[in-house]
Amino acid sequence: MLRRCILFIGGLTALPAAAQLLDPSAAPAAAPEMTREQKLDQYRHDQINLLALRPDAESLLAATLLADADADDKRRPAALKSPALLKRAQAAGAESALVWWVSAAAECHAAPKACPSAQVLQKLESLDAENAAVWLLSLWHAQQANDAPAARAALTSAAQARRYNDFFGSLVNVIYQAQDVLPMSDDLLNATGSDASVDGFRLLNAANYALAKVTLPGARALADACKTSEPPDAALSADCVAVAEKMENSGSLFARSAGLALHESLLAGDADRGALQARKRQQAWQMQQMGELAGRLANETRVTHVYTQALGESGDEAAAVAAVLRSQGVSLEPPPGWQPAAPADPFKP
Repeated sequence: MLRRCILFIGGLTALPAAAQLLDPSAAPAAAPEMTREQKLDQYRHDQINLLALRPDAESLLAATLLADADADDKRRPAALKSPALLKRAQAAGAESALVWWVSAAAECHAAPKACPSAQVLQKLESLDAENAAVWLLSLWHAQQANDAPAARAALTSAAQARRYNDFFGSLVNVIYQAQDVLPMSDDLLNATGSDASVDGFRLLNAANYALAKVTLPGARALADACKTSEPPDAALSADCVAVAEKMENSGSLFARSAGLALHESLLAGDADRGALQARKRQQAWQMQQMGELAGRLANETRVTHVYTQALGESGDEAAAVAAVLRSQGVSLEPPPGWQPAAPADPFKP
């Protein structure tokens, strides 16, 4: 059993023991067995409690995301709930773009049609002005305000930025590392019901939190802004292609796929279609091969460590995937003639 759980249960069981010293005839009361859900909730709360004691922004960010499920739990102190923890993360990491990216996500999950706030956007723009993903949040904000000039300016800024970073890999790494604040017992791992090692479960858990809690509407804003129009707007199309290319070269697999799809939809002729198709084939090949290795990534600690080490060094999801593929002897390029399977027809059984 986990250390803090031992202390907690030990404190409770000490009460009937003390009573027995006063009244030797008193029978000890049996502690009720915790359910699987209660064990996992207790473990998560213990993680949050320990992370909240740390002064660094990344630990507080991880605690913020782990505590999101406790919003309506009146038994949890306000200081250990997400709003207070995020406020502390902002104070500790006032110059961290990741902190303000998570802050933007928190606002968009709370009020998706009025996010992010101007204050959070200004902070992101000042800290990470060369990141196209930041300007896509400004684009979304302007679209929701029906401010066409501001939206167009934000798209231009995104096109002129040097890179695209949606922080997915960095955030997965932060959450993965933070979960090590408290060891996980075999009993708790069994309670999760997952077919994974402890490290594999921590990685899957981190990815799930990053996907569920820190999704932002920038890609949707870009797709809306780049819809084809009549007559065609050459300047708009050029900006959209520039952003799509940055997404294609980013470290996020989702952004790469979205960038490739947008770029393809904007091509006027066949001039660049061959190179684009080659990049799509490479992306599809790597995704398929990684899918086939998913079981080993979750179950084999050595494979998990290859992924998490690369992720920790680069904050780059694509680099972590490439590291795993190379470690397993899988080529990063598809074999000649290989083509991805056609998407399933949703109208056929």
